[in-house]
Amino acid sequence: MGAIPMDSGAAGVLGFLVAIPLALASIGALVVGIVLTLLLWRHWPLLLLSGMTILFVAEIVTEAGPVAFYNAVPFLYGIGSLAICGTWFSVLRAKVFPKPGSE
Repeated sequence: MGAIPMDSGAAGVLGFLVAIPLALASIGALVVGIVLTLLLWRHWPLLLLSGMTILFVAEIVTEAGPVAFYNAVPFLYGIGSLAICGTWFSVLRAKVFPKPGSE
């Protein structure tokens, strides 16, 4: 937002009309994702991603631990979630959803 020149009133209105609804939608999507993960518990990557997300949000909100750990958490979360998704797409998807005719 700092790259766009505007007065403080316009920035406040934009934040109120855009940033707050997006934040509430993100929190709602997080809750829905965790609930759906519990319903689809057979897929261990979903459980692992949900656990990582809960720990990530808890660390960001509480700011527990040293500053170096707090700064490293987003990178660790990104690398971990990328590795889990990559493993699922490259290896595990074929086991869960076999190709038609290969049965």
